Amino acid sequence: MSESDHQLAHRLAAEAAERLATMQTAARRARRIGWDLEDAGDRDGHEFLVEALRAARPDDAILSEEGHDDGARLGKSRVWIVDPLDGSSSFGSASPEWAVHVALTIDGRVDAAAVAVPGLGTTLGSGSLALGRPSPARDRPVIVTGRSRSWNDGRLLAEALDADLIACSSAGVKAALVALGEADLYVHDAPLYEWDVCAPVGVAKAADLVAVDSSGRAFVFNQSRPVVPGLVIGTESFAERALDVLRYR
Repeated sequence: MSESDHQLAHRLAAEAAERLATMQTAARRARRIGWDLEDAGDRDGHEFLVEALRAARPDDAILSEEGHDDGARLGKSRVWIVDPLDGSSSFGSASPEWAVHVALTIDGRVDAAAVAVPGLGTTLGSGSLALGRPSPARDRPVIVTGRSRSWNDGRLLAEALDADLIACSSAGVKAALVALGEADLYVHDAPLYEWDVCAPVGVAKAADLVAVDSSGRAFVFNQSRPVVPGLVIGTESFAERALDVLRYR
């Protein structure tokens, strides 16, 4: 095995993101954005990643947002969990707020992971490819959250922690903002699918961040129902304070 799992995850996430960015740019120039672009991106990202993973790791199982889950993965130790296009509605509207998630779990725990975020010009990875999180210098902490259901939770936390609040699409983008030091905390106190969460958890841990569910528990992936009860990513101090607020709200 000449290419490690960490290297494979990183390479495939970056290559899939490059393909999708080229597709999005061409569609924007041709003024052909919308549902068709979103569907095309989902399909192309899924087909590329599944084909590449099957070629590189034929004995492993794959759980993809865009694939058919026949349950065979439940009998496997090594399972790749991928979101070929996280933030597909943003992709379809020509927004840069999307990412590609590629992660390997072994016995339910993230072992290798990568999140490619073309809008930030980076692919974050685990293992030797991990980026150390820089120490930001700012007057107030920054919390990043989604624009829908999680916005109210973010606003509650921002008030409690005396922080600024920003919102964007894609769990991968939000996790990357924290890993890169552009934000201090990412919170989503509502259910998410494993493919939304798995790779972001892997790259967050590689950046020495806390990455737990919204009850403070560690994740165990590859469940029969691939849903987790929320996500909190941040530095240890901010994550603990956020969990306290969520617990007693």
